[in-house]
Amino acid sequence: MTKKLLMISQNFYPELGSAANRMKMMFKAFKVKGADPTMLTTEPTYPNQSLFDDDAYFTDQSLNKLEKSKIIRMKMHGNKQNSNFIMRLVYYIEQYVRLKVFLNMHKEDYDIIYVSSPNIFLAWATLFFKKAKKPTYVLEIRDLWPDSVNGLKHINISLFMPLLKYLEKKMYNSTDKIVINNEAFRAHIQNKLENKTPIFYLPNGISKSELITEEKYQDFSVIYTGNIGYAQDVDKLISICKALNNKKIYVTAIVYGVQADKFRIAVKECAYIQVKKPVDRVACLSEISKHHVSLSILESSDVFMNVMPGKIVDSIGVGTPPVSNISGPTEAIIQKYDLGFARKQASNETIVNEIESLKNDKNKLLKKENNAKKYRDEHLIWEDNIEKLITFLRKGDEDDKNI
Repeated sequence: MTKKLLMISQNFYPELGSAANRMKMMFKAFKVKGADPTMLTTEPTYPNQSLFDDDAYFTDQSLNKLEKSKIIRMKMHGNKQNSNFIMRLVYYIEQYVRLKVFLNMHKEDYDIIYVSSPNIFLAWATLFFKKAKKPTYVLEIRDLWPDSVNGLKHINISLFMPLLKYLEKKMYNSTDKIVINNEAFRAHIQNKLENKTPIFYLPNGISKSELITEEKYQDFSVIYTGNIGYAQDVDKLISICKALNNKKIYVTAIVYGVQADKFRIAVKECAYIQVKKPVDRVACLSEISKHHVSLSILESSDVFMNVMPGKIVDSIGVGTPPVSNISGPTEAIIQKYDLGFARKQASNETIVNEIESLKNDKNKLLKKENNAKKYRDEHLIWEDNIEKLITFLRKGDEDDKNI
């Protein structure tokens, strides 16, 4: 019998960013593999609600046909992108209540409930106070919360950390299985588990349909795509881009996020820097593929250093070497497989010099491009990795080989 799967995520198609794309790819792959998934999410608002005032980003007809039947969107009164902290908290509480009501009405309709966090309130609503052992509950961790929030310079939650740490531990111990998108999370979570809850590593990836290979621009060029939020070091990014501009190296920035305007204003007079509006994923991957190097610049906190940003996965996916100040497992992977350049807290000068050396050494650049494609084919193809996830979800239910 085919398993009925409820997926719960704040971010989903047609929103931009790696979180929405991850859930979209998983949802579609589950369907292809014969599952019966339903996605419970919200109206698209990321990076901002006005972006979705028309249907320009609803480009996937196979998903559009599933709206209101297999894609259920909770109608919220608030806005999750509200800059007011209190209003955002009210939004999350409303979301918690709405999800709890939905689950109380429908949880017996599903064999597996798969909730992705962050948003942490969705995980709490799904996992806390559940009474029956069935369905199977699966928690996906894409960010170590509350540590990731505590690492943001503009938010101080230290007073609430003991309570939040307790809730974090309770969350891990309330689920049946855990999926992580970064191996750096495994030890942290295992230290908080009271039982041997199985953990599976599923990296972000790229689908076979997205293996775009465009001809590179004639002039050597660097690209930065995606969010410039509080986890990204906007001042460092501005300094690096201005230094590249001074060296007459072309830079393209396709950006959004709370600090994107600061970046736009800072580089407005730079002749070699072009800032573009957000585009859909296919167009973004195409643009990355045309450039020679991609940038990923994060805040120096260990919480952010130990992630694998979606922009790095996308760059590797289209064979454009990433250059970053990242550390942890991602730094180790980039160095081991010679995919680009990564060094913990690398200085602006180091990053600019590395980019300049790639510009001047075409053989070195070509080697990294080929290494990136090889690593992608071996590790980051969604269709291959979903097979492994399905095997993980089946464990403990060998009598039913259909998920």
